[in-house]
Amino acid sequence: PELLEEMYDERVLIKNKMIQHKKELESTSKEDVMTRKKLEYAITAENNNQMAKKIALNSCYGAIGNQYFRYFNRDIAEGITTAGQLSIKWVEKAVNEYMNKLLETDEDYVIAIDTDSIYVTFDALVSKVNPKNPVDFLDTIAKEKLEPMINESYEELASYMNAYDNRMHMGREVIADKAIWTAKKRYILNVHDQEGVRYKTPRLKLMGIETAKSSTPMWCRKKLEQGIKVVMNETEHDVWEFITNAKNEFSKLPIEEISFPRGCQNVKKYSNPASIYNKGTPIHVRGSLLYNNYLSKYNIDKKYPVITNGEKVKFCYLKMPNVINENVISFVNALPKEFELEPYIDYETQFNKSFLEPLGV
Repeated sequence: PELLEEMYDERVLIKNKMIQHKKELESTSKEDVMTRKKLEYAITAENNNQMAKKIALNSCYGAIGNQYFRYFNRDIAEGITTAGQLSIKWVEKAVNEYMNKLLETDEDYVIAIDTDSIYVTFDALVSKVNPKNPVDFLDTIAKEKLEPMINESYEELASYMNAYDNRMHMGREVIADKAIWTAKKRYILNVHDQEGVRYKTPRLKLMGIETAKSSTPMWCRKKLEQGIKVVMNETEHDVWEFITNAKNEFSKLPIEEISFPRGCQNVKKYSNPASIYNKGTPIHVRGSLLYNNYLSKYNIDKKYPVITNGEKVKFCYLKMPNVINENVISFVNALPKEFELEPYIDYETQFNKSFLEPLGV
């Protein structure tokens, strides 16, 4: 516990330093390029440092549930999990009761909870008070009302559970005016203030969305982030206009830029000498086996790299019928021209799966 406490305290210091540098960056003019670069470098280094400590702390708790860990104890592992569940549900109940008492209602104001966070809607409170600056108002409410109430509630929980020491505290993270949830741990927030860093223009916080996934083509990741901003801030007409323009641009891109990146595993496992691949082969592995087969068939396996286990590949959909009579092909860096598959690239399916589906259209 002493080691974990020391690491946690170090992380808090580093994170506070990072937040201070973020505030300085927001107040530094764009013309002051050198200062901005220094601050951006410091923020990146501090973020990496605090994330490393966070992962180390989390991995310690996770390791307790691993039978090969020196201090493995299933009871303690289950205790950590259930204590976390109790703690977040306890504060959800406390915040709902507080908001209902304040507004004389009977509603659920906590609209979502996560492992260590709650998402609260203050729409009714802001509408009732009608403050001049809603962000400043909510910042004050969080600091002066909610945080003390939550910490007091956790003191009650610690007493109720006869805890050795109350380590549960909550601080306000973001203030957002718009949010979209697509599923558990998948959301978009239009953030005005993050941990005290006030943005001149709102920024998107994305969790579990395809723009943050390495399995989404890079062009699509960048375009999706632009598209989400349009969805959050513009009209429906603007959204459809953006999609039309994106589709036109997408259809002119080389196949290497729009294919899905994947890590290729179990190539030999799914290989079949008679039919090239076995039934149930993952699509990117199937494309890889087809690629290897046609490299050999066209005698170009010295010109292009053969796909093996652990290889980073890209795969794309093909229109049927085509010269290989398959709906997918994978490749490493570039699709061999000898395959003569360029006319059969299914841009429509690629666009739907890599852009429209993640955008929720």
